[in-house]
Amino acid sequence: MREPRLVTVLLRLPLFYNPDTQAGREPVEDERLIRTAEEIAQQFGGGTLFIFRREDPRGFWWDQGVVDRDTLALLEVDVPDTAEARDWLRGYARGVLLKRFRQKAIYLKFIGPVETLLVTDEEVGSES
Repeated sequence: MREPRLVTVLLRLPLFYNPDTQAGREPVEDERLIRTAEEIAQQFGGGTLFIFRREDPRGFWWDQGVVDRDTLALLEVDVPDTAEARDWLRGYARGVLLKRFRQKAIYLKFIGPVETLLVTDEEVGSES
């Protein structure tokens, strides 16, 4: 039986919580980012967490007629291109990430299909 094709999922995670009632923004603890990367890796077998300390990636989006801004980390993971994988990610974002990062929304971007190339010191293998 052939393995399903892969898609890359990009999860943009905030480095600061949403503003409090005084418009203050507390930084998200690194442990929350790392725990998220570990949980994703347990589910899908790996992933890469990018936490930018100098040149922060900036996110911009409309929220009720106002442009919101955020400073972001990025979690990248290759997942099977299946309804089950998408359902798991949707449920995880809704049930875990919204609360963990105190956000109104978590944006997941699916890019694919992905072709991978695994290079080792012994051989070169192609995975599709």
